[in-house]
Amino acid sequence: MMIVDDHAIDSLKPWFELGYEELKKEWGSGKYNEFADCPSFKATTAYYEAMNILSKARYGNERKTISLEEMIDEELEMENFWKDKVEDFWKNKNG
Repeated sequence: MMIVDDHAIDSLKPWFELGYEELKKEWGSGKYNEFADCPSFKATTAYYEAMNILSKARYGNERKTISLEEMIDEELEMENFWKDKVEDFWKNKNG
């Protein structure tokens, strides 16, 4: 019986992470009306889906996955939240 090895999943992670950061920049720039219009969307989605398929084969279906767009939107929201907090802090401190 063949089992999906963690090394197969891990080998995709660096490529996914590079694409993810690029896609996050593109989407966060506001230049694109649709998430799928971002230039790095297709490649990043392919890596993400491949990793999810391999993970499900390895660990079963108990893992819940969110969409790539939701993942990036949540991260951008958090980054903007802390950016605003820091800006407010310095505004208030320097009065």
